Amino acid sequence: MTVNKTDEYNWQKATKVDKVRLGGKASPNVEAYKDHLLKRYGGTSVGIVNKREVRGGGALSTHYFGAAIDWRYPSRLVAKKVMKEFVDNSAQYGVQMIVDYVGGVIWTPKRGWHKAEPNPHGMGQAWAAWLHIETTKTQWANNKALISRLPVVAP
Repeated sequence: MTVNKTDEYNWQKATKVDKVRLGGKASPNVEAYKDHLLKRYGGTSVGIVNKREVRGGGALSTHYFGAAIDWRYPSRLVAKKVMKEFVDNSAQYGVQMIVDYVGGVIWTPKRGWHKAEPNPHGMGQAWAAWLHIETTKTQWANNKALISRLPVVAP
C-alpha cells in the first residue's frame, strides 16, 4: 500500500486558470475510475461533471472540475471492497478523497478515515448509498486504466 500524503488540491479554492482550463470537463482519471468501478463491481455512475456549487456552500463543487465521481454501489459489501482497494492504491490511482455517505466518514491521505457531521444532503443517511471518489490535481489528466497502474507481482 502506498499513500501519497502530499499531493492534495483544494478544488474549492481553484485558481482562475484552473476554473477555465479544467471546468466543465470530465477528468480522464475519474473516467478511469468509472470504467473500473462499472466493469469490476457494477453499480451506477451518478455523475462526474456537474456545474454546481458544493451542497450547502458557496464554493464550486469538485464535480464542476470533473474531479470526482459519485458511484451508487450494488451492496454495502461491495462498497467496502471498493473503499479498501482505492485506499490501498490511492497513490497509483491518484485518489485525494473518498466520502462514504452511509457510513458518515471521509478518507483523505493525511487524516485517514474520520467521522463527518451528518446532514440532510446525504452524509450519515441510509438512503445515500453512494461513494464520492475524488482525484488529485496532478493525476487529473491520467487516462491509463487503473489495473495497469499496479505493479505486476511475480508468481
